[in-house]
Amino acid sequence: MQATDYIKQYLTQQHLLQLATLAGDQPWCCTVYFVADADYNLYWASWPTRRHSREIVAHHKVAAAVAATFVKGKAEAGVQLEGVARQLESSDEIRLIAQLYAAKFDRSTQWIEDITANRTKHRLYKFTPSRYVIFDEVHFSGDEARQEFASLA
Repeated sequence: MQATDYIKQYLTQQHLLQLATLAGDQPWCCTVYFVADADYNLYWASWPTRRHSREIVAHHKVAAAVAATFVKGKAEAGVQLEGVARQLESSDEIRLIAQLYAAKFDRSTQWIEDITANRTKHRLYKFTPSRYVIFDEVHFSGDEARQEFASLA
């Protein structure tokens, strides 16, 4: 399997994302549940009052990691990303992503309606990666264990 295909599979199967934001010269890292769309943009639901949400408003450049899993003492896969993040504003876009999120995390139709209409404390956020890095010692060896890509196309 090619590394880009493995990244695509990995991002659709995983559930937790470590998100790194910045305020001034102080970095912050948090963990969020996420979904990926067909273009491998990543989305999560969070309160706008959370530190990472406030920092995205002030500084949209972020980094993220989907933590490695281990098999027989080797890192099976870990994906790191850099790019930009923003809060979703369009109700059509919110509804589409809310449906993906609800399907993955067993949320109700009512939840989809509520988040689309801003009737919850949560808002949806989009992370658009500009770089993907995979580290995988099980499926790739030597210099190929770590590979970088500007896109997954």
